Amino acid sequence: MLWDIRARMKPALSIIDLIPHVHRTPALAALRRAVQEGRPATLRLSAEDRELAFHDATVQLTSPIGARVLKALYQGGHLKLKKPGIKPLPALDAYIATEDEFRAEVARIWASEDAKRLRLTEIIADPASARPEELSPWLIDKVMSARLGHGAYGEIEIAGFTCHRTLTYPPIAESDRFRPEGKVTCWWLDSAGNRQGDPE
Repeated sequence: MLWDIRARMKPALSIIDLIPHVHRTPALAALRRAVQEGRPATLRLSAEDRELAFHDATVQLTSPIGARVLKALYQGGHLKLKKPGIKPLPALDAYIATEDEFRAEVARIWASEDAKRLRLTEIIADPASARPEELSPWLIDKVMSARLGHGAYGEIEIAGFTCHRTLTYPPIAESDRFRPEGKVTCWWLDSAGNRQGDPE
């Protein structure tokens, strides 16, 4: 879910670059501080907005919410500039203007995830209620863990198909000092008798 949201954010430095004559690295630090620590104190963000405004990773990302914070930092004189600032920032304003669209996408993603969680709960309670097109290795793993235990292997019927979770080990060569790690596979045979799910 978070990956879907972050895919709709932009690299923070590319948004910072929309402010002419700004020192990029200090501006990035100021944006991070403003979102994560609420400094300066004049910037108030809800916990949800903090989560959605900035993502700190190898490539830092920001959303239109973060862009709004960045503009507030700029207007408040909290960003270091190489030359006096230019007041109109049309490119930054254009990104900020997409905040409603961004929030609508986030709401759609959350609603979709809630629906998936609810459906998974229904299938765990009654595996026969699953539809054949819902079968996947992920579903088999979740249902088997919930009904038989996390480390359990064997068979369970879901959507009218016998589904398997097995643990297999690669062959051990004489030169191997340690036993290779096992691989968990979840699979089933479809109505035509073809194996579906994880490969052997």
